[in-house]
Amino acid sequence: FVCFDRDGKIVWKHSLTEEFGRISGYGGRIHFPILDEDRVVISMFSSGWGDQAKPLHRYLAFDKRTGAIVWWSAPGEQPYDTTYAVPAVAVIDGKRMLIAPNGDGNVYGMLARTGEKLWTFKMSKRGLNTSPVVDGNFAYVTHGEENIDTTEMGRIVCIDATKTGDITTSGEVWRVDGIKAGYASPALANGWLYVVDNSANLYAFDAKTGKKY
Repeated sequence: FVCFDRDGKIVWKHSLTEEFGRISGYGGRIHFPILDEDRVVISMFSSGWGDQAKPLHRYLAFDKRTGAIVWWSAPGEQPYDTTYAVPAVAVIDGKRMLIAPNGDGNVYGMLARTGEKLWTFKMSKRGLNTSPVVDGNFAYVTHGEENIDTTEMGRIVCIDATKTGDITTSGEVWRVDGIKAGYASPALANGWLYVVDNSANLYAFDAKTGKKY
């Protein structure tokens, strides 16, 4: 993990495997970093020593200028899959959050400045690969795997991200099952949620109600 200045000179760098015990997945899957305020945040599967001995999907924030560690967070359970999902940053109900789909099939709301977990939304029996989008207090997440409460494959869900704790039931605003959207992340525009499924079909839904156009 390397930070360059404008002239291409290295400012700081870390070996994610040697220093932090990063576990490589299929084809070396890794999430791209995101910048938020004075932090740069990445996530990875890792296993180390002591409290970090258990293999988990972890989030790691660095000072973007120095590379010093700001916080670690491991909000989830044992992961099923390595994933591509990158968290979204949003201010919701006055709290600056990371909305983070995880390798354990759950979505987590975390405080962006500390990594503290605020809520859990259980969604899939496998890891989540698409990044969320956020509009106001609502987060939209998709997947193409088996649902936790039905035998159907695939789900699109709108989550009320102002809730706390386990919000699997209380935080669900609407859902659409049976659309396997596990690769392409959704997009929002003009009150519509656009989703591309695994067969490259494009869907449009009313973002407030989930009604398909």
